[in-house]
Amino acid sequence: MPRTLITPIDDEESGRLAVGVWQAARRAAGNLPSEARSERVAAKVARGAEAGEVALLAHYGERAAGMLVAEPFQDEDGPDDACGHLSMVFVDPALWGCGVASALMRSLQRGDHGPGWTRLSVWTRATNLRAQRLYRARGFTDTGERATLHEGEVISRWEWRAGG
Repeated sequence: MPRTLITPIDDEESGRLAVGVWQAARRAAGNLPSEARSERVAAKVARGAEAGEVALLAHYGERAAGMLVAEPFQDEDGPDDACGHLSMVFVDPALWGCGVASALMRSLQRGDHGPGWTRLSVWTRATNLRAQRLYRARGFTDTGERATLHEGEVISRWEWRAGG
């Protein structure tokens, strides 16, 4: 089995590879990304470590396999320096089940390429059972908070605490 290597997204090529992974995952989910949405994701990925953000690319053997973007958590009181918000985790569908997402999450939780947050937050669709299994396996718990997207889909917030 190939080794999964996690690196920061810190140049144009790694950003292009990360967006390619995101596009492949969206297509596999039946959600074809528009050109405008792809451009917004590319800009978000390109920001990389700006403003305390973390952008990671997973390589599985010789191929780009997954990507993750996290930023400082913001609530109604402003930023929380101890908490990060996971905004994107995507894996090439050909590698689903190979541990790529877990490797990305583990790297973020250890603070290998970022601020070393002691808490992480993520919102996920109530129907996204694959993501929920990943978060549960990485020590996240469902906070019970719910919101509804403009399309009417329910999302739930999950949280991880170091040592928890």
